[in-house]
Amino acid sequence: MPLSADTPAPRPGRYDFWARTWIAYERRHPTTPPVIAQAFLCSGIAPSRTRLREMARLSALLLPELAPEGAETDEVLDRHVFEERAERGSGEAGLRAVLGRLAVAPLPATGADLWLVTGYAPGAFALVPRVRHALLDGVGSSAVTSLVGRMLGGSARPPGSAPAPGVPAAGDDRGTASVGGVCRAALVLADVALGVPPAARLARVPDRAPGAPVLHRWTFVRTAPLRPLLSASGASVNDVLLACLAGALRSWGRERDGRIPRGVRAMVPVTLREDADRPADGNRFVGARVLLPLREPDPLRRLAAVATRTRTVRRRSARPDVEALLRRCPDALAAWTSWRSLRPRVGSLVASNVPGPPGGLRAPGFRVDHVVPMLFLPSGHPFSVAFMDYGGEVCVGFTTYPEVGGLDRLPGWFDAAARELCEAAAPGGPVR
Repeated sequence: MPLSADTPAPRPGRYDFWARTWIAYERRHPTTPPVIAQAFLCSGIAPSRTRLREMARLSALLLPELAPEGAETDEVLDRHVFEERAERGSGEAGLRAVLGRLAVAPLPATGADLWLVTGYAPGAFALVPRVRHALLDGVGSSAVTSLVGRMLGGSARPPGSAPAPGVPAAGDDRGTASVGGVCRAALVLADVALGVPPAARLARVPDRAPGAPVLHRWTFVRTAPLRPLLSASGASVNDVLLACLAGALRSWGRERDGRIPRGVRAMVPVTLREDADRPADGNRFVGARVLLPLREPDPLRRLAAVATRTRTVRRRSARPDVEALLRRCPDALAAWTSWRSLRPRVGSLVASNVPGPPGGLRAPGFRVDHVVPMLFLPSGHPFSVAFMDYGGEVCVGFTTYPEVGGLDRLPGWFDAAARELCEAAAPGGPVR
């Protein structure tokens, strides 16, 4: 299980509803705790252990709450930096096997670490930072790794002192809850907690032994061919990705048991961050359910349905009143909400869209070619999916268990759904 036995609980105080929520979830589901991770697929010369220690040290500067005592010493840093060698020449399959083991490897007591994976291809390696979700959300984690990469490349300077995650900076007034805001927040919490109507269950997941590896598969979708579609439809990139996911799950269901599931609802995190927010701002999002139109055969109508639903979600969720109330939510309600919101009958799957690092990341001796998001699997869910953009492409990363069939085909079905959508919007327009 990814948390070490001596992992201390974070001290989020009354500012971080979701930190308290994740802590409660970890206690209820110790074999599937939520961990945020990305695999940075690089080419060039793999960094030395000294360089890996420097990456860990810079991360501690950005996240002082995670910094272990004596973080400047090699002995302490080495407890947060690890190396794993895939089978020589095993290619992407070997890399996926290692990532499946890393996803369930124990975390240090601080709740964060960094792995270097080599051997799967000549001149290629992967850097895999991981952090406990109770300490940081996906947007914050991506911002931290981006800043570390820019500092290593010389395009950014190390920061000064920073507040602890989840604690507002001096002068940061996030407002108080109004009567209307309280009502909106209550509706948001009620929907993700009660799950009415219930979500379709995509597949049964058998009981698994602690530490059993998960499976990761991914595909890349270039964003340039999507621009005419975005301009013509007024939809967002996230809307397009969710519509393609609906198309992929439609194909998955038809091949798996000959039917298209009805009532598939994705649990989608909606960020409450603003441009000025700090990377180490803890967890700042609210979960929302989005009905995926799997039974709609026309790809453009699927996109229109998704866009309408996500606009409603954003209008109800992205409110200072909502966040103000969530920060003051009693621990008992936070625990109950987390237990309910990630149940398979409330959300069929988790679908998270996390902004990737801007531009191409480089450091002396190597460059980052791709970034693969590694989303955790909530207890009882057959798979989860994460989207992350980087370098003109979006990586669509699926996480599942070996017992769930069909994942090998999901990336291909996603590609097919993207092609179908673009061709429907502009006949003859290639996706790749």
